[in-house]
Amino acid sequence: MKVPEKIGKYEVIACVGRGSMGVVFSAHDPFADRKVAIKVCSISDENESHSSRLAKKLFFNEAHTTGALDHPSILSVLDAGEDDDCPYIVLEFLDGGDTLKRYIEKDNLLSIDRTVEILFQCAKALDYAHRRGVIHRDIKATNIMLTADGRVKICDFGIAQFSSGDQTQVLGLLGSPRYMSPEQAREEDVTAHTDIYSLGVVAYELLTGKAPFAANGLSKLIKQILHEDPAPISDFRPDVPKQLAQIVAKAMAKSVDARYQSGQEMASDLASVFSHLEVPADPPPQEDKFSTVRELPFFNEFSDDEVSEVMAAADWKQFNAMDSIVDEGTLEHSFFIIISGDVAVVKAAKQISTLTKGDCFGEMSYVLKAQRSASIIATGDVELLRVDAALMEQASTATQLRFNQIFLRTLIERLATTSEELARYVA
Repeated sequence: MKVPEKIGKYEVIACVGRGSMGVVFSAHDPFADRKVAIKVCSISDENESHSSRLAKKLFFNEAHTTGALDHPSILSVLDAGEDDDCPYIVLEFLDGGDTLKRYIEKDNLLSIDRTVEILFQCAKALDYAHRRGVIHRDIKATNIMLTADGRVKICDFGIAQFSSGDQTQVLGLLGSPRYMSPEQAREEDVTAHTDIYSLGVVAYELLTGKAPFAANGLSKLIKQILHEDPAPISDFRPDVPKQLAQIVAKAMAKSVDARYQSGQEMASDLASVFSHLEVPADPPPQEDKFSTVRELPFFNEFSDDEVSEVMAAADWKQFNAMDSIVDEGTLEHSFFIIISGDVAVVKAAKQISTLTKGDCFGEMSYVLKAQRSASIIATGDVELLRVDAALMEQASTATQLRFNQIFLRTLIERLATTSEELARYVA
Protein backbone atom coordinates (compact mmCIF):
# COMPACT_ATOMS: atom_id res chain seq x y z
CA MET A 1 0.00 0.00 0.00
CA LYS A 2 1.46 3.35 -1.04
CA VAL A 3 1.24 6.32 1.29
CA PRO A 4 -2.00 8.22 0.52
CA GLU A 5 -2.29 11.98 0.88
CA LYS A 6 -5.43 11.74 3.01
CA ILE A 7 -7.46 9.12 4.83
CA GLY A 8 -10.91 10.53 5.50
CA LYS A 9 -10.35 14.01 6.93
CA TYR A 10 -6.83 13.13 8.12
CA GLU A 11 -3.69 14.40 6.37
CA VAL A 12 -1.22 11.52 6.17
CA ILE A 13 2.37 12.24 7.21
CA ALA A 14 4.20 8.92 6.88
CA CYS A 15 3.98 5.15 7.15
CA VAL A 16 5.20 4.14 10.61
CA GLY A 17 4.50 0.40 10.67
CA ARG A 18 3.22 -2.61 8.76
CA GLY A 19 1.67 -5.88 9.88
CA SER A 20 -0.21 -8.87 8.51
CA MET A 21 -3.57 -7.16 9.02
CA GLY A 22 -2.80 -3.57 8.18
CA VAL A 23 -0.60 -0.54 7.83
CA VAL A 24 -0.13 2.22 10.40
CA PHE A 25 0.32 5.83 9.33
CA SER A 26 1.06 8.97 11.29
CA ALA A 27 -1.33 11.76 10.32
CA HIS A 28 -2.60 15.20 11.25
CA ASP A 29 -6.14 15.83 12.43
CA PRO A 30 -6.93 19.32 11.03
CA PHE A 31 -10.00 19.78 13.23
CA ALA A 32 -8.43 18.90 16.59
CA ASP A 33 -5.00 20.13 15.39
CA ARG A 34 -3.13 17.10 16.69
CA LYS A 35 -1.04 14.21 15.49
CA VAL A 36 -2.77 10.82 15.36
CA ALA A 37 -2.00 7.27 14.32
CA ILE A 38 -4.21 5.60 11.71
CA LYS A 39 -4.38 1.83 11.36
CA VAL A 40 -5.67 0.88 7.91
CA CYS A 41 -6.95 -2.62 7.14
CA SER A 42 -4.94 -3.98 4.22
CA ILE A 43 -7.17 -7.00 3.54
CA SER A 44 -9.01 -6.45 0.26
CA ASP A 45 -12.71 -7.16 -0.24
CA GLU A 46 -11.81 -9.50 -3.09
CA ASN A 47 -10.03 -11.84 -0.70
CA GLU A 48 -12.81 -14.01 0.75
CA SER A 49 -10.62 -16.61 2.48
CA HIS A 50 -11.42 -17.60 6.06
CA SER A 51 -8.23 -15.92 7.30
CA SER A 52 -9.06 -12.64 5.55
CA ARG A 53 -12.62 -12.61 6.91
CA LEU A 54 -11.27 -13.28 10.39
CA ALA A 55 -8.69 -10.51 10.00
CA LYS A 56 -11.42 -8.02 9.10
CA LYS A 57 -13.53 -9.15 12.03
CA LEU A 58 -10.60 -8.64 14.39
CA PHE A 59 -9.96 -5.20 12.90
CA PHE A 60 -13.52 -3.97 13.43
CA ASN A 61 -13.60 -5.64 16.82
CA GLU A 62 -10.70 -3.48 18.01
CA ALA A 63 -12.54 -0.29 17.04
CA HIS A 64 -15.72 -1.40 18.78
CA THR A 65 -14.27 -2.68 22.05
CA THR A 66 -11.58 -0.05 22.60
CA GLY A 67 -14.01 2.69 21.62
CA ALA A 68 -16.02 1.80 24.73
CA LEU A 69 -12.99 2.44 26.97
CA ASP A 70 -11.45 5.66 28.20
CA HIS A 71 -8.54 5.09 30.58
CA PRO A 72 -5.08 6.71 30.80
CA SER A 73 -3.38 3.30 30.57
CA ILE A 74 -5.34 2.08 27.52
CA LEU A 75 -4.46 3.34 24.04
CA SER A 76 -7.40 5.49 22.96
CA VAL A 77 -9.45 4.97 19.81
CA LEU A 78 -10.39 8.45 18.61
CA ASP A 79 -12.33 7.67 15.46
CA ALA A 80 -13.09 4.94 12.92
CA GLY A 81 -14.44 4.88 9.40
CA GLU A 82 -14.00 3.77 5.82
CA ASP A 83 -12.22 5.48 2.96
CA ASP A 84 -12.78 4.04 -0.53
CA ASP A 85 -14.23 0.90 1.13
CA CYS A 86 -11.04 0.55 3.18
CA PRO A 87 -11.73 0.49 6.95
CA TYR A 88 -9.48 2.43 9.30
CA ILE A 89 -9.11 3.18 13.01
CA VAL A 90 -7.73 6.45 14.38
CA LEU A 91 -5.66 6.07 17.55
CA GLU A 92 -3.85 8.44 19.86
CA PHE A 93 -0.28 8.96 18.65
CA LEU A 94 2.53 7.95 20.99
CA ASP A 95 5.68 9.92 20.26
CA GLY A 96 8.57 7.70 21.28
CA GLY A 97 8.33 4.83 23.69
CA ASP A 98 8.45 1.10 23.06
CA THR A 99 6.67 -2.14 23.90
CA LEU A 100 7.62 -4.28 26.88
CA LYS A 101 9.21 -6.79 24.49
CA ARG A 102 12.39 -4.76 24.81
CA TYR A 103 12.44 -5.35 28.57
CA ILE A 104 11.89 -9.11 28.72
CA GLU A 105 15.41 -9.79 27.46
CA LYS A 106 17.65 -11.02 30.29
CA ASP A 107 20.32 -8.42 29.48
CA ASN A 108 17.83 -5.52 29.50
CA LEU A 109 15.63 -6.11 32.55
CA LEU A 110 14.09 -3.18 34.39
CA SER A 111 14.55 -2.54 38.10
CA ILE A 112 12.17 -4.39 40.40
CA ASP A 113 10.51 -1.13 41.51
CA ARG A 114 9.95 -0.04 37.89
CA THR A 115 8.57 -3.45 36.96
CA VAL A 116 6.10 -3.33 39.85
CA GLU A 117 4.94 0.16 38.82
CA ILE A 118 4.24 -1.14 35.30
CA LEU A 119 2.35 -4.18 36.58
CA PHE A 120 0.37 -1.96 38.94
CA GLN A 121 -0.74 0.32 36.08
CA CYS A 122 -1.63 -2.70 33.93
CA ALA A 123 -3.67 -4.32 36.70
CA LYS A 124 -5.66 -1.13 37.28
CA ALA A 125 -6.27 -0.68 33.53
CA LEU A 126 -7.48 -4.27 33.17
CA ASP A 127 -9.73 -3.85 36.19
CA TYR A 128 -11.28 -0.81 34.47
CA ALA A 129 -11.80 -2.71 31.20
CA HIS A 130 -13.28 -5.72 32.99
CA ARG A 131 -15.72 -3.53 34.90
CA ARG A 132 -16.85 -2.18 31.53
CA GLY A 133 -17.42 -5.74 30.34
CA VAL A 134 -14.37 -5.92 28.03
CA ILE A 135 -11.91 -8.83 28.16
CA HIS A 136 -8.68 -8.29 26.20
CA ARG A 137 -7.76 -11.99 25.64
CA ASP A 138 -4.31 -11.23 24.21
CA ILE A 139 -2.30 -9.57 26.97
CA LYS A 140 1.40 -9.98 26.17
CA ALA A 141 4.61 -7.95 26.26
CA THR A 142 4.21 -6.67 22.69
CA ASN A 143 0.69 -5.39 23.43
CA ILE A 144 1.82 -3.23 26.36
CA MET A 145 3.63 -0.01 25.53
CA LEU A 146 5.68 2.38 27.62
CA THR A 147 5.45 6.00 26.50
CA ALA A 148 8.51 8.23 26.36
CA ASP A 149 7.60 9.58 29.82
CA GLY A 150 7.13 6.09 31.28
CA ARG A 151 3.34 5.67 31.21
CA VAL A 152 1.72 2.33 30.40
CA LYS A 153 -0.57 1.96 27.38
CA ILE A 154 -2.33 -1.35 26.77
CA CYS A 155 -3.11 -1.71 23.06
CA ASP A 156 -4.40 -4.10 20.39
CA PHE A 157 -7.88 -5.14 21.51
CA GLY A 158 -8.39 -7.01 18.22
CA ILE A 159 -9.53 -10.29 19.79
CA ALA A 160 -11.20 -8.71 22.81
CA GLN A 161 -14.78 -9.58 23.64
CA PHE A 162 -17.59 -8.13 25.71
CA SER A 163 -18.40 -10.40 28.64
CA SER A 164 -22.13 -10.05 27.94
CA GLY A 165 -23.67 -10.44 24.50
CA ASP A 166 -21.93 -11.87 21.46
CA GLN A 167 -21.97 -8.98 19.03
CA THR A 168 -18.20 -8.52 19.15
CA GLN A 169 -17.03 -11.97 20.13
CA VAL A 170 -14.42 -13.65 17.97
CA LEU A 171 -14.47 -17.34 18.77
CA GLY A 172 -11.81 -20.02 18.50
CA LEU A 173 -8.30 -20.65 19.85
CA LEU A 174 -7.08 -17.08 19.66
CA GLY A 175 -4.32 -15.43 21.65
CA SER A 176 -0.55 -15.76 21.75
CA PRO A 177 0.24 -19.36 22.78
CA ARG A 178 2.83 -18.76 25.50
CA TYR A 179 0.55 -16.24 27.26
CA MET A 180 -2.58 -18.41 27.13
CA SER A 181 -4.34 -19.32 30.35
CA PRO A 182 -5.23 -22.98 30.96
CA GLU A 183 -8.92 -22.31 30.27
CA GLN A 184 -8.02 -20.45 27.06
CA ALA A 185 -5.83 -23.36 25.94
CA ARG A 186 -8.76 -25.73 26.54
CA GLU A 187 -10.98 -23.44 24.42
CA GLU A 188 -13.34 -22.96 27.36
CA ASP A 189 -15.32 -19.81 28.07
CA VAL A 190 -12.89 -16.97 28.65
CA THR A 191 -13.41 -14.53 31.52
CA ALA A 192 -11.45 -11.64 33.02
CA HIS A 193 -9.33 -14.24 34.85
CA THR A 194 -7.58 -14.99 31.57
CA ASP A 195 -6.23 -11.44 31.35
CA ILE A 196 -4.99 -11.73 34.95
CA TYR A 197 -3.15 -14.95 34.06
CA SER A 198 -1.56 -13.42 30.97
CA LEU A 199 -0.44 -10.38 32.99
CA GLY A 200 1.18 -12.86 35.39
CA VAL A 201 3.13 -14.31 32.46
CA VAL A 202 4.26 -10.80 31.47
CA ALA A 203 5.33 -10.21 35.08
CA TYR A 204 7.34 -13.45 35.09
CA GLU A 205 9.10 -12.43 31.86
CA LEU A 206 9.85 -8.90 33.08
CA LEU A 207 11.40 -10.23 36.28
CA THR A 208 13.38 -13.15 34.84
CA GLY A 209 13.95 -12.54 31.14
CA LYS A 210 12.53 -16.02 30.59
CA ALA A 211 9.16 -17.37 29.46
CA PRO A 212 7.51 -19.50 32.17
CA PHE A 213 6.82 -22.21 29.59
CA ALA A 214 8.69 -23.00 26.37
CA ALA A 215 8.38 -26.02 24.10
CA ASN A 216 8.85 -27.11 20.51
CA GLY A 217 5.31 -27.31 19.21
CA LEU A 218 1.93 -26.03 20.34
CA SER A 219 0.70 -29.33 21.81
CA LYS A 220 3.73 -29.62 24.11
CA LEU A 221 3.38 -25.99 25.17
CA ILE A 222 -0.30 -26.45 26.01
CA LYS A 223 0.57 -29.57 28.03
CA GLN A 224 3.03 -27.50 30.09
CA ILE A 225 0.49 -24.70 30.61
CA LEU A 226 -2.12 -27.21 31.77
CA HIS A 227 -0.03 -29.53 33.95
CA GLU A 228 3.39 -28.11 34.86
CA ASP A 229 4.62 -25.35 37.17
CA PRO A 230 7.12 -22.74 35.97
CA ALA A 231 10.60 -22.63 37.49
CA PRO A 232 10.71 -20.43 40.63
CA ILE A 233 11.52 -16.79 39.87
CA SER A 234 14.31 -16.96 42.46
CA ASP A 235 16.16 -19.47 40.26
CA PHE A 236 16.81 -16.67 37.78
CA ARG A 237 16.72 -13.57 39.98
CA PRO A 238 17.35 -14.14 43.69
CA ASP A 239 16.85 -10.43 44.51
CA VAL A 240 13.11 -10.53 43.71
CA PRO A 241 11.20 -10.23 47.02
CA LYS A 242 9.37 -13.40 48.06
CA GLN A 243 6.06 -11.49 48.34
CA LEU A 244 6.36 -10.30 44.72
CA ALA A 245 7.09 -13.84 43.50
CA GLN A 246 3.96 -14.99 45.37
CA ILE A 247 1.87 -12.30 43.64
CA VAL A 248 3.08 -13.52 40.22
CA ALA A 249 2.39 -17.13 41.18
CA LYS A 250 -1.15 -16.27 42.29
CA ALA A 251 -1.81 -14.40 39.04
CA MET A 252 -0.67 -17.51 37.13
CA ALA A 253 -2.57 -20.06 39.22
CA LYS A 254 -3.95 -22.83 37.01
CA SER A 255 -7.27 -22.80 38.85
CA VAL A 256 -9.44 -19.76 38.20
CA ASP A 257 -10.62 -19.86 41.82
CA ALA A 258 -7.04 -19.68 43.12
CA ARG A 259 -6.18 -16.74 40.86
CA TYR A 260 -6.77 -13.05 41.56
CA GLN A 261 -10.46 -12.35 41.08
CA SER A 262 -9.90 -8.83 39.75
CA GLY A 263 -7.19 -6.46 38.59
CA GLN A 264 -7.96 -4.29 41.62
CA GLU A 265 -7.16 -7.21 43.95
CA MET A 266 -3.80 -7.75 42.23
CA ALA A 267 -3.04 -4.00 42.30
CA SER A 268 -3.82 -3.91 46.03
CA ASP A 269 -1.37 -6.74 46.74
CA LEU A 270 1.33 -4.97 44.71
CA ALA A 271 0.68 -1.80 46.68
CA SER A 272 0.88 -3.66 50.00
CA VAL A 273 4.39 -4.82 49.11
CA PHE A 274 5.53 -1.54 47.57
CA SER A 275 4.11 1.23 49.75
CA HIS A 276 4.91 4.05 47.28
CA LEU A 277 2.06 2.82 45.07
CA GLU A 278 -1.35 4.35 45.74
CA VAL A 279 -4.55 2.37 45.31
CA PRO A 280 -7.62 4.62 45.03
CA ALA A 281 -10.08 4.30 47.88
CA ASP A 282 -12.81 1.76 47.22
CA PRO A 283 -15.96 3.45 45.89
CA PRO A 284 -19.17 3.11 47.89
CA PRO A 285 -21.11 -0.17 47.57
CA GLN A 286 -23.40 -0.35 44.55
CA GLU A 287 -26.58 -0.04 46.61
CA ASP A 288 -25.25 3.11 48.32
CA LYS A 289 -24.30 4.55 44.93
CA PHE A 290 -27.79 3.95 43.61
CA SER A 291 -29.41 5.67 46.59
CA THR A 292 -27.08 8.67 46.27
CA VAL A 293 -27.67 9.06 42.54
CA ARG A 294 -31.42 8.47 42.88
CA GLU A 295 -31.65 11.49 45.24
CA LEU A 296 -29.99 13.93 42.82
CA PRO A 297 -32.45 16.46 41.27
CA PHE A 298 -30.95 15.63 37.87
CA PHE A 299 -32.64 12.20 38.02
CA ASN A 300 -36.06 13.30 39.33
CA GLU A 301 -37.80 12.30 36.09
CA PHE A 302 -35.94 9.00 35.66
CA SER A 303 -37.43 5.66 36.67
CA ASP A 304 -35.38 3.31 38.87
CA ASP A 305 -34.69 1.10 35.84
CA GLU A 306 -33.44 4.10 33.86
CA VAL A 307 -31.14 5.16 36.71
CA SER A 308 -29.76 1.61 36.79
CA GLU A 309 -29.08 1.80 33.05
CA VAL A 310 -27.19 5.06 33.52
CA MET A 311 -25.08 3.63 36.32
CA ALA A 312 -24.16 0.63 34.17
CA ALA A 313 -22.67 3.09 31.66
CA ALA A 314 -20.95 5.26 34.27
CA ASP A 315 -17.86 5.48 36.47
CA TRP A 316 -17.75 6.90 40.00
CA LYS A 317 -14.93 9.47 40.00
CA GLN A 318 -13.24 11.34 42.86
CA PHE A 319 -11.12 14.49 42.56
CA ASN A 320 -9.24 16.71 44.98
CA ALA A 321 -9.07 20.51 45.12
CA MET A 322 -7.45 22.05 42.00
CA ASP A 323 -7.55 18.77 40.05
CA SER A 324 -8.26 19.30 36.36
CA ILE A 325 -11.31 17.26 35.38
CA VAL A 326 -11.83 18.45 31.80
CA ASP A 327 -9.39 20.40 29.64
CA GLU A 328 -10.60 23.01 27.16
CA GLY A 329 -10.07 21.96 23.54
CA THR A 330 -9.83 18.23 24.20
CA LEU A 331 -12.08 15.66 22.57
CA GLU A 332 -13.79 13.24 24.95
CA HIS A 333 -17.20 11.69 24.36
CA SER A 334 -18.55 11.60 27.90
CA PHE A 335 -20.42 13.87 30.28
CA PHE A 336 -20.43 14.33 34.05
CA ILE A 337 -22.99 14.76 36.83
CA ILE A 338 -21.80 16.25 40.12
CA ILE A 339 -22.60 13.99 43.08
CA SER A 340 -20.95 16.19 45.72
CA GLY A 341 -18.73 19.27 45.83
CA ASP A 342 -18.25 22.23 43.49
CA VAL A 343 -16.31 22.77 40.27
CA ALA A 344 -15.15 25.90 38.46
CA VAL A 345 -15.87 26.44 34.76
CA VAL A 346 -12.80 28.09 33.23
CA LYS A 347 -12.48 29.48 29.70
CA ALA A 348 -9.32 31.13 28.36
CA ALA A 349 -7.83 31.03 31.88
CA LYS A 350 -10.80 32.96 33.35
CA GLN A 351 -13.43 31.47 35.67
CA ILE A 352 -16.86 32.08 34.18
CA SER A 353 -19.12 30.10 36.53
CA THR A 354 -19.41 27.52 39.29
CA LEU A 355 -21.35 24.25 39.17
CA THR A 356 -22.50 22.30 42.21
CA LYS A 357 -24.22 19.09 43.36
CA GLY A 358 -26.75 17.82 40.81
CA ASP A 359 -25.41 19.94 37.94
CA CYS A 360 -24.08 18.38 34.75
CA PHE A 361 -21.27 19.39 32.42
CA GLY A 362 -19.77 18.10 29.19
CA GLU A 363 -23.20 17.46 27.70
CA MET A 364 -22.65 19.61 24.59
CA SER A 365 -19.39 17.85 23.70
CA TYR A 366 -21.20 14.56 24.28
CA VAL A 367 -24.14 15.46 22.01
CA LEU A 368 -22.14 17.18 19.28
CA LYS A 369 -19.00 15.01 19.60
CA ALA A 370 -17.08 18.27 19.63
CA GLN A 371 -14.09 19.63 21.53
CA ARG A 372 -14.55 20.75 25.11
CA SER A 373 -15.49 24.44 25.13
CA ALA A 374 -14.15 25.08 28.65
CA SER A 375 -12.00 23.55 31.37
CA ILE A 376 -13.51 22.17 34.57
CA ILE A 377 -11.46 22.35 37.78
CA ALA A 378 -12.37 20.97 41.21
CA THR A 379 -12.58 23.72 43.84
CA GLY A 380 -12.53 21.16 46.67
CA ASP A 381 -13.13 17.44 47.11
CA VAL A 382 -15.54 16.39 44.37
CA GLU A 383 -17.39 13.19 43.48
CA LEU A 384 -18.70 12.77 39.94
CA LEU A 385 -20.64 10.33 37.84
CA ARG A 386 -18.86 10.08 34.49
CA VAL A 387 -21.19 8.69 31.82
CA ASP A 388 -19.56 7.04 28.81
CA ALA A 389 -21.01 7.92 25.40
CA ALA A 390 -20.28 4.57 23.76
CA LEU A 391 -22.03 2.66 26.53
CA MET A 392 -24.96 5.08 26.66
CA GLU A 393 -25.61 4.33 23.01
CA GLN A 394 -26.50 0.80 24.16
CA ALA A 395 -29.07 2.10 26.67
CA SER A 396 -32.79 1.99 25.97
CA THR A 397 -34.38 4.60 23.74
CA ALA A 398 -36.42 5.87 26.71
CA THR A 399 -33.29 6.54 28.77
CA GLN A 400 -31.52 8.30 25.90
CA LEU A 401 -34.58 10.48 25.24
CA ARG A 402 -34.74 11.37 28.93
CA PHE A 403 -31.18 12.64 28.77
CA ASN A 404 -31.84 14.63 25.62
CA GLN A 405 -34.80 16.36 27.30
CA ILE A 406 -32.71 17.32 30.32
CA PHE A 407 -29.79 18.48 28.17
CA LEU A 408 -32.13 20.68 26.13
CA ARG A 409 -33.63 22.16 29.29
CA THR A 410 -30.14 22.76 30.74
CA LEU A 411 -29.03 24.49 27.55
CA ILE A 412 -32.09 26.77 27.57
CA GLU A 413 -31.53 27.67 31.24
CA ARG A 414 -27.86 28.46 30.65
CA LEU A 415 -28.64 30.54 27.57
CA ALA A 416 -31.23 32.49 29.59
CA THR A 417 -28.67 33.14 32.33
CA THR A 418 -26.12 34.28 29.76
CA SER A 419 -28.67 36.61 28.16
CA GLU A 420 -29.46 38.19 31.54
CA GLU A 421 -25.78 38.75 32.25
CA LEU A 422 -25.26 40.31 28.82
CA ALA A 423 -28.28 42.57 29.36
CA ARG A 424 -26.85 43.79 32.67
CA TYR A 425 -23.48 44.35 31.03
CA VAL A 426 -24.98 46.37 28.16
CA ALA A 427 -27.15 48.38 30.55
